[in-house]
Amino acid sequence: MSRSQQDQFIDDDEEDEVCPLCVEEFDLTDKNFRPCPCGYQICQFCFNNIRTTMNGLCPACRRPYDDKNIQWKVISHEEMVQHKHNLAQQAKKKAAQKQKEAQKREADNLSRKHLAGLRVRQKNLVYVTGMKPKIQGDRLVEALRGKEYFGQYGEIIKIVVSKAKDASQGLQPVGVYVTFARKEDAALCIECINSNPQSEGRVRAQYGTTKYCSAYLRGETCNNRSCMFLHEPGEQNESFTRQDLSS
Repeated sequence: MSRSQQDQFIDDDEEDEVCPLCVEEFDLTDKNFRPCPCGYQICQFCFNNIRTTMNGLCPACRRPYDDKNIQWKVISHEEMVQHKHNLAQQAKKKAAQKQKEAQKREADNLSRKHLAGLRVRQKNLVYVTGMKPKIQGDRLVEALRGKEYFGQYGEIIKIVVSKAKDASQGLQPVGVYVTFARKEDAALCIECINSNPQSEGRVRAQYGTTKYCSAYLRGETCNNRSCMFLHEPGEQNESFTRQDLSS
């Protein structure tokens, strides 16, 4: 015979209402059960388990349990009625708490629905347009991470290169998304690129935007450690609809 073991928290005012060994709530008979003269109180399930499968000693004073020392209290009718009333009140309280939590989850999910169509300006993400690289693939990404390109501005988390629309037309401009570890490095990158006279305005940089993680929008935990989407509310003044971005 065994009881399922689960992690849980108990309130300070409930500490004396649970068995210190299995952390299960005392029933009415347990509350009136004293198996040891030292006064250390445990439930009858744990008492029987100690007596039959363990060393038979009180966990508190290490005294052997003896039937002649066990104290029982006969439960009166009034006590039984009061106990049932208390159980009903506790059940009512727990039901109200569950309902409150469910309403909160529903409200949170509703508040997130409007976020699905928003894009949020990400201050550590730089979007660069107008670049015409002569190399492609992994070699290009490796070069862009180097000190001659974006690596000179700070630590880079990720680089994404958008493919040219028509690669058959020779060197075509591509878009590059650079995610920096620090917002300050992203700001420096944008400033340096846009103020570089050699680019003659062909290469431009701005803050990139990102969307909310689909798991976050569903109120779930995202298990993708490499997910680059948002998992918390963005700033209101940094959020835009697609119409805002296209206008």
